[in-house]
Amino acid sequence: MQRRDFVKLGSMLATTAVPTSVLAETTSGNSAPKPNQSIDFLQDGLLLSPKEYADLLMKLADEGKIKPDFYSNGGVVEELENKFAQLLGQESAVFMPTGTLANHIAVRRLAGNNRRVIVQEQSHLYNDTGDCSQILSGLNLIPLGENAVEFSLNEVEQVVTKTKAGRVEAHIGAIMIETPVRRQQDRIIQYDTLKAITSYAKSNGIKTHLDGARLFVQSVHTNVEPSRYGELFDTVFTSMWKCFNASSGAVLAGSKAFSEKLFHERRMFGGGLPASWAFAAVALHYADGFLNDYKLAWSNAEKLFSEIGKNERFTIELLKNGSHVVRLNVAKTNLGKFRESLLKKNVELAKPDDKGFWLKINPSINRNTPQNLAGYFLESIKEASV
Repeated sequence: MQRRDFVKLGSMLATTAVPTSVLAETTSGNSAPKPNQSIDFLQDGLLLSPKEYADLLMKLADEGKIKPDFYSNGGVVEELENKFAQLLGQESAVFMPTGTLANHIAVRRLAGNNRRVIVQEQSHLYNDTGDCSQILSGLNLIPLGENAVEFSLNEVEQVVTKTKAGRVEAHIGAIMIETPVRRQQDRIIQYDTLKAITSYAKSNGIKTHLDGARLFVQSVHTNVEPSRYGELFDTVFTSMWKCFNASSGAVLAGSKAFSEKLFHERRMFGGGLPASWAFAAVALHYADGFLNDYKLAWSNAEKLFSEIGKNERFTIELLKNGSHVVRLNVAKTNLGKFRESLLKKNVELAKPDDKGFWLKINPSINRNTPQNLAGYFLESIKEASV
């Protein structure tokens, strides 16, 4: 990869990476706090600015770590696919430009001629993709677990029985499960629940797909390796930008038979990008470090919560079956002013509601000490008192 090649993707990087004051360094092997760096409680990973993203690509290119792909095949893209197939406990994997396409192609191929697919009512595929699988692939999504994190095995059994008993016999082609569940504050479905449903599906000839966009976050909270989750399912997707800091991309993993010639289907949907190395190289750079980086981030977050919790105006709420989303309630405070004060200290929070904030823990918290961060929170609450 030559330096001049970066010119070709300069405008793309500028539009796909959102500017923010963070560095492209992972904390792995470089965990000394950097107090002047920005910390946010908004993202799943590090949100790299266009300059920081380009600087990292230049560094990787200078080190000879970027082998060009051709229409998303070969090169560093293939290296990424092999890495995540291993991490996800599958034989093979295929790069996809988006998670939406990864989920769509997975259930489309798994369902085959049995067009009914069971999904969570709260899932991304059911709510946030413009009915792509229904319109483009003729699938019939059956939502279960209304406004809940998960559905039960009993619900699955009822749907399977009802489907078979229709005047025109039909069959469930696939079951898709998302965990953590974004619309439920990234709450987790427990391993035993997943195992029970996938075991039932396998014994009844039903294929299964895991939407594991944030699966690596979940693994830290459950002490279950991503590969153990992946092994339960026929296919599994994980995002390359949520935790692994690429400006776009996803990996869809499964058996060799599933992945063989899948790039044709990817291209049919317009997803065969002429060059995907700019996404794959960055994700591969962070692939082996995220679990340790996030473990440290959660440990630092717990220390922060302990420190600020000594002030009666702060209350931290951990969610049942939660992952990296926590609730910070702040009493007797102008919440807007409190947020603005923290922003001046390079700490960014989401917009508040009536009582406080939702915080999302990510590795950016490792850039400062919990004690310093607690000091910022305590200074800001004094400035914002009412």
